[in-house]
Amino acid sequence: MPQLLSISVQDFTSHQKVKDCLESLKTRFTPGNPLIVSDVLDDQGNQYAHLVQKGGGVLGVALVGYTYILEMMGIRFCKQAGTSAGAINTALMTVIGARQDIKSPGVLQAICDLDFFSLVDGHPAARWIIKKFITDEGFVKKTKTWISVLLCTIAFLVSADIILVGLQHAYDQLSFWAGLSFMLTGVMILALTLSVIYSLTLLKRLKNAGFGINPGDIFYDWIKKQFISNGVISVTDLKNKAAAPIPGLHLRVPNPENLNDLEGSVAFITSELCSMNKIQFPAMCDLFRKKEDIDQLQPAGFVRASMSIPLFFESYIINDIPCSDPEIKKIWLERFNEPDPPSCARFVDGGILSNFPVNLFYNAKVNIPRLPVFGIDLDDSTPGDKGKNAESWSLAGYFGKMFSTIQNNSDKEFLLKNKVYDKGVGKIRVAEFNWLNFFLPPQKKIELFVLGAQAAAAFLLQFDWETYKRDRAGMHAKLTAANPLNNSTQ
Repeated sequence: MPQLLSISVQDFTSHQKVKDCLESLKTRFTPGNPLIVSDVLDDQGNQYAHLVQKGGGVLGVALVGYTYILEMMGIRFCKQAGTSAGAINTALMTVIGARQDIKSPGVLQAICDLDFFSLVDGHPAARWIIKKFITDEGFVKKTKTWISVLLCTIAFLVSADIILVGLQHAYDQLSFWAGLSFMLTGVMILALTLSVIYSLTLLKRLKNAGFGINPGDIFYDWIKKQFISNGVISVTDLKNKAAAPIPGLHLRVPNPENLNDLEGSVAFITSELCSMNKIQFPAMCDLFRKKEDIDQLQPAGFVRASMSIPLFFESYIINDIPCSDPEIKKIWLERFNEPDPPSCARFVDGGILSNFPVNLFYNAKVNIPRLPVFGIDLDDSTPGDKGKNAESWSLAGYFGKMFSTIQNNSDKEFLLKNKVYDKGVGKIRVAEFNWLNFFLPPQKKIELFVLGAQAAAAFLLQFDWETYKRDRAGMHAKLTAANPLNNSTQ
């Protein structure tokens, strides 16, 4: 297949496999056998769910494929949350259009207009390394190859030096080659020395830059432009956009909770290092500014904070926190038992603490759910590295397992205790893609989108709303019996 030089929305949505997904769903679900996933509807017949999107770097394109299928099947979203790449798609789906509109084409247009590699806005040497090594083949494999070639070259030159020096006294014609070998060895040593010195300079630059290879300014400007072009300039604008009324919102069947606590909201998850806490923006803005000063914060910064991949991007920083103000001190004490709030907050990727925050929308006040919590899980584990035989793991698999254990622990614990939520989670298998490959060509972006679309179609074909409701009600009954005082938005 010829490689695309540019990309359009139609390249995604008109792909035959995407059309096949929609056709299979429309064949299965007919007017006589409609798709039912929720008891919350609007006056256009759209059904509503809460949505949580997992982080995963450039794999986030697959999230758009998933949400595209959901939207084309008449599913819209009430409350939304996301981490890192999931926060980006969540942000765009929040600010684009009205809440009852289809958002995915607008998100796709933003993706088409963005040069992913421009987000790698660090030192030219860092850009070269990332472009050279971070590919679908895996940087570990390429690094091992380069190191092997380098070591073999050095070993060959040293051996040649020894052999030629020993033989040149017996064979005068080898004197030239001995000299050349020594010269090449000297050049190699000089190059290695300069590389080490340069690497130390880059490490010093890394520390001065906030331990991030890339400033992240290009991404910040891009997401801010998306917000502004959709009328979101302040934190208040963001909250109002997320909570805008939906015309004709109603219940399919009666529920004691009616429409209570179904106002729209958005949450971006990030990790704050100074206080070592998980932060949920914009809900926790009051930790960093007094309530009347909330709009001093930049809402695009919340997404920038959520996707601050450690070392790859610089931390996102909020300065000048009024940490001595009684109102601020009270909030920090109540929320985190922290009597001494920081004057400066430093944020890194929310995936460090919660990469898949499905627990955000659990509401123990609700007995029978009115709508489901849908989650989109990006599964990039390779077959060899997710097996039980730990001795067979690769180095990348080892570090991947270690990092996943840290970032998924709290989310996994919630799912284990509330297994019904697994029924609302769809998995996108993306093991053949590197989540840090910002040099992703257009064709690969389409492939990711297709994988997301196929995962969404497979999910909808097996999702049973009545079973979800029944199991969720059963889970609520057990939890209430175990803890009658639990007064837990679904």
